[in-house]
Amino acid sequence: MLRCLPLTAALSLTTILGIPAPAVAAPPPEAVAVRGETPDRDRLSDALLGGRELPAGFTPQPDAIDDLFARIAGEITACGKAGGLPETTVYREFVRGAGDEELLVQTVSAPGMKEARAAVAALGGVLPGCTAFTRAAGELPMEMRFALSSYPRAPKIGDATAGIAFVMTVPTLNLAVNGRLLAVAAGAAHTTVLLMTESSPKTADLEAAARTAVGKLAALKQSVPTGDRVAATR
Repeated sequence: MLRCLPLTAALSLTTILGIPAPAVAAPPPEAVAVRGETPDRDRLSDALLGGRELPAGFTPQPDAIDDLFARIAGEITACGKAGGLPETTVYREFVRGAGDEELLVQTVSAPGMKEARAAVAALGGVLPGCTAFTRAAGELPMEMRFALSSYPRAPKIGDATAGIAFVMTVPTLNLAVNGRLLAVAAGAAHTTVLLMTESSPKTADLEAAARTAVGKLAALKQSVPTGDRVAATR
């Protein structure tokens, strides 16, 4: 089943959420591979936010079976050169507002302590070398352009934190979406939390979500060897 939400009359973030992505299929639920003593897919998924842990008003996006938004964090880190999500990643999307005006996306992975810190450092080092890139039309029938800027006063969360601000524009829809992204390492685990909206992103909500997310990584800290990698789970 492909994600296909009703389109609104206005050109909005809901429009992007509602466009079918014909090239994207749902990952098979049994697609789990575990190496050594690393946590399985369910353990990683347990570290995702849910229920009262979310900022007020957000609810899960049940039809989000593709990674079109979840992989934005990796694309920003790689200045548009990244492909799909790393095999060690699980993700979840949440929406808020009558027309799904705000989108919150979280990813969680447990690649090991060294790799988790390196992922945060990579995002923190994107600027000034990369200030813009374009996601070419593909799964969606239009290109998306990203303009990057500094995150205002990024908080210190977990063992290492990095943040970035961005504007995603879709020229063919005359649409601009504002985004804020935080990446946090905690022990052997790594999480990203991204907030997108056409208005001004509520950074207090984003930062609260990131702090709560780090608290949920505590169990993974104890179960993932610091030098090992968890294998495919998404």
